[in-house]
Amino acid sequence: MRRARPLLGTLVDIAAEGTEDILPAAIEAAFASIERIQKLMSFHDVHSDVSRINEAEAGSAVDVDPHTYRVLEFALELSDVSAGAFDITTAAVLVQHGFLPQIASAQISSDATFRDLDLLSDHRVCWRRKGCIDLGGIAKGFAVDRAIAVLRAHGVATAIVNAGGDLRCFGEAQPIHLRHPDDPTLLMGLGWLADAALATSAGYFSGRDIGSRRIEPLVDPKRPCCISWDGSVSVAAPDCMTADALTKVVRLAPDAAPDILERFNAQAVVIDKLGSRCCGQPWLLQEGITK
Repeated sequence: MRRARPLLGTLVDIAAEGTEDILPAAIEAAFASIERIQKLMSFHDVHSDVSRINEAEAGSAVDVDPHTYRVLEFALELSDVSAGAFDITTAAVLVQHGFLPQIASAQISSDATFRDLDLLSDHRVCWRRKGCIDLGGIAKGFAVDRAIAVLRAHGVATAIVNAGGDLRCFGEAQPIHLRHPDDPTLLMGLGWLADAALATSAGYFSGRDIGSRRIEPLVDPKRPCCISWDGSVSVAAPDCMTADALTKVVRLAPDAAPDILERFNAQAVVIDKLGSRCCGQPWLLQEGITK
């Protein structure tokens, strides 16, 4: 059984195999779990945990859902490991460039970093110095993980959840293809994925031209400004949240990427003007890239 719905700013596709008596309810529950993550972590929803964090003044603790707290924990861990290459507090830059809408909150420091966001006990969050977060670079992967967990809990034998290039599967191995960054209509065979996740980040459809320069919704925290992907980055990892977030690290911190990929048992495939290359743990790719 296969179903698709517009969620997470993309089209989420779920395909599952199992007995006919469990599949409809399992897939419906999986979509419901994704909808919940969207409500909790959307930058656009004024009632989301993300919006309440962004509205909070420095020193004021905000209670968040355990799922949101888990994503924040991993985001800050990866920020620390990558020396800030991954940083969810760069939302103000995305707002300035028109990739995210203006928010009502004032007095947001453009100098705030992940180090200004404290995670307290009992799923509370507090700003040291007021900033602005966006979980667009990690929450989609987490939503895929939640959907997979729900499908497993319902007794599904084999499934794949694909949210616009962030995907995870279990059961039978699945063939995986990537879009070529220079021609998104061209699919390239990557190999077979089994009980793992893959996330791809690129600027196929999201970039814009500013004068002679093209930018995409990717922030280099060191500048800070929006830059372009200059190709595509795909990361395979045990879970989709990890894979999703690591695509940004591979692009923004290429020198540190091999060690970081090894730490998280992940592998990356980079496709750019130099061709295609892999780095990290070789546990996924059983076949080379072919057109």
